[in-house]
Amino acid sequence: MLVKLGPLDAGRVADLRPYFDSVPDPRSRRGRWYSLTAILLVCACAVVSGARSIDELAEWGQRASNALLAVIGVRRHLLSLSFNLACHPTC
Repeated sequence: MLVKLGPLDAGRVADLRPYFDSVPDPRSRRGRWYSLTAILLVCACAVVSGARSIDELAEWGQRASNALLAVIGVRRHLLSLSFNLACHPTC
C-alpha cells in the first residue's frame, strides 16, 4: 500500500496530529496524564516500528527517548520515572 505513495521526503511526509486531534476522546477529563492525540501518535510510531501487541506498544513508549517523545508531544510523567507499577515486584 505504501508503494502507491511513491518516494517520500521530509517535505512530503504528512503530520498525523491534525487527524488524531479530530478523534473524540471518550475519557473523563479527570486523571488524564496524556492527550489522546499523544497516545495515538505513540501507538502509530510503535506500529510503524514493528509493534504487534499492546505490550509492545507500551514497551516502545518506555524505550523511546525523551527527545523523540518531545517531538510527538509527550512529556514523561514524574511518577513513571520513580515508580512503575508494571515492574513492581508485588504485581
